[in-house]
Amino acid sequence: MNIALEQTEEYVNGQLKDKYGDAFIRGNNVLYISTQKRRN
Repeated sequence: MNIALEQTEEYVNGQLKDKYGDAFIRGNNVLYISTQKRRN
């Protein structure tokens, strides 16, 4: 599975840890991806 993400953010325990911008995930070990409503 290959996944391309835009405006990627990493949250740990509900706290924003880092912003990555564009991210590309390659592999078969993707456990969880969630979406958020767009901000204006």
